[in-house]
Amino acid sequence: MARISCMKGVTALGASLFVGTAAFAQCVISGAPDFVQNDGGCPVAGVTDANGGCNVTPVSFQATGTLTGNNSFTINGTCGQDPVAGSRDIDWYSFTVTAPCFVNISANMTDPAGIASTSTIMFFGNAADCNSIFGYLFTTCPAAFPEQYIATPGTYAAIITTDFAAGGGLVCNSPYTLTVSSRTSTFAQCGNPSSGTCGVATPGIGGCQDIVCCDRVCTANPLCCDIEWDASCGTLAQASPANGGCGVFVYNCPPGAGAPANNCATAPETVQLNVLTAFDNTSATTDGPNNGQCGSETAKDVWFAVQANADGNLTMFSTSPTQDVVLSAYDYGTAGAPFDATQLANNFVGCVDINGIGGENGTIVGALAGHWYLWRIGIWGNPQTPGTEGVAGAGSVEFRLEQVAYFSGNHAPVCDATGAGVNLGLSSGPIGATQPQRWLSAPFTVSDPAGAPNSWRATFFVPEGFQPAGTTNTNLNWILWSRTGNNAPNYATDQIASGQIAYPALGGNGEAYIPVDLTLNPGSYALTVFASAVGNPCRASDGQAVFSNFAWFIGAPNGTFLQDATGIFQWRSSVQPGSGPADEVVVAGTTTPCEGNPAAGIGFLRYTGLTGVYSNCTAGGSLGVVYSPALQVLGIPQAPACPADINGDGSVNGGDLTTLLSSWGGTGAADINNDGVVNGGDLTILLSSWGPCP
Repeated sequence: MARISCMKGVTALGASLFVGTAAFAQCVISGAPDFVQNDGGCPVAGVTDANGGCNVTPVSFQATGTLTGNNSFTINGTCGQDPVAGSRDIDWYSFTVTAPCFVNISANMTDPAGIASTSTIMFFGNAADCNSIFGYLFTTCPAAFPEQYIATPGTYAAIITTDFAAGGGLVCNSPYTLTVSSRTSTFAQCGNPSSGTCGVATPGIGGCQDIVCCDRVCTANPLCCDIEWDASCGTLAQASPANGGCGVFVYNCPPGAGAPANNCATAPETVQLNVLTAFDNTSATTDGPNNGQCGSETAKDVWFAVQANADGNLTMFSTSPTQDVVLSAYDYGTAGAPFDATQLANNFVGCVDINGIGGENGTIVGALAGHWYLWRIGIWGNPQTPGTEGVAGAGSVEFRLEQVAYFSGNHAPVCDATGAGVNLGLSSGPIGATQPQRWLSAPFTVSDPAGAPNSWRATFFVPEGFQPAGTTNTNLNWILWSRTGNNAPNYATDQIASGQIAYPALGGNGEAYIPVDLTLNPGSYALTVFASAVGNPCRASDGQAVFSNFAWFIGAPNGTFLQDATGIFQWRSSVQPGSGPADEVVVAGTTTPCEGNPAAGIGFLRYTGLTGVYSNCTAGGSLGVVYSPALQVLGIPQAPACPADINGDGSVNGGDLTTLLSSWGGTGAADINNDGVVNGGDLTILLSSWGPCP
């Protein structure tokens, strides 16, 4: 399945915020727990967290109790966040399950003064697989994690902490009681392989094959187990969990008079990328899932199938003048047609329902080359407020694939001097009175896109990072520089483009999606991204007594780092004194110049502050990974409007001629006519194009 994230400018499929509810009870810390945490509270510099779980290397869970059927145990501990040190205490516990059962996890948490928590976070998963762990934010106390069914005995994990948002969680050493309990179903018929499918009636037979769904339905109506699983039981099983059901999907495409050709998921309209395609769902029926996977039910749906021709982000742009539409996407791998509609719920990627009447945009982040994606578009069908969804009718859709022009790989922890893994970020922004312009220069290289196009129309810069506690970020600013080998960016000559956006919501890996629209020819670049408050990117928080910081994650496994005879390093800026127009850049969208003084050697400075303090957690791994910023560049392959502008500075001039002559007889960006070699044909094109690009 494709990865789901949030983007600026379009809405990515799926949701990243989970908010849980809690039962009504008193918020009381136990006086006689079965287990007590084995760490010393909030993190202390240089001390390895004894129950740091997946955040330390090797992983370290505190072992607790065993569930053997209908029993429970309690754990007492403390957690919280230290906004001054920028650290948080997360407690990771493992427990053993000896037989299939339903598991419940709940927590009572207060602040040190005994006030009930409104920001408890709990996680659950397989202790042997860190990628399986997921969690929810709970705003009441007690907090109750959604019941989980464990079919396979083994070791599982329960994790507790407080809200990650700056200023949103409890302070360090806030006490809690974590309760882990289990139960078995009271309905022996549930889960029996000889019983029927939960979504349809099985006359004369009680229960159904899915023990979780069966237990839920029979709890609501015991006759479904005691007598038979009739049509009403099947209907309840098909209802969404929000309506008391299981969300079981049973495919059915009912006929309809005048229904369009792409009325059914089994017969979608196959469309090409970058082609505007009309649709009309006036007479369409409904056959897609309304099982709770998508937060909004959908009616009168029509279907489109599109194949990704490369890895990247696949976006559906829809226009619907009369209706509020919902978009849903399904990944059918490389198989393509015929599309098995019974697998829609299993192949679900995500859905989008943000805007009202007029249209929606949805993006699959991480679409895979060769995969077929089935897209559903239909009228918003929420039965709670009928008549507000608009009127079905004509509209249009278009699909665009933004490919990966550069990707460092998602960041990974690097190890500190004690061997503990930490997610490390390098500060970028006005982070203090003596560092009003602390910038990271992240190097990267863009190669030729596949096929005839030989440049990229960049659409998104996606650095990964986080906002440290205690900072105020209003905007995120960026500057793109040309790069020559290991040289530092030069304020006066290396600037290509810049801009500013409102500080965005960050994705699951800390992704900040920065929309851009510029041409990138193959070559070497450096990207500077830094946070600021209010409007001025070059004056710390517009002179207020607060500071801004985008801590750019490093530790990217395939990222770019700089190395020369002296060792591995990166370029970071220091304090920038005013030095005049020749040494300044004005970030697009702002008016105040950011100034440096490269002539005095205090523009970007060589940074090696990580050496000896941090290391690659992988045995024998390159130290360069420690210095590699996590960055992705997305774009669309294109033929450049000015192909002879080899260095992308907007003009065909001596710099391009020098590059061409130094590449004579070889290949690369100087091969302007794409005949496989730099020769006289390319020189003729360059000389005939001399001057500013059109």
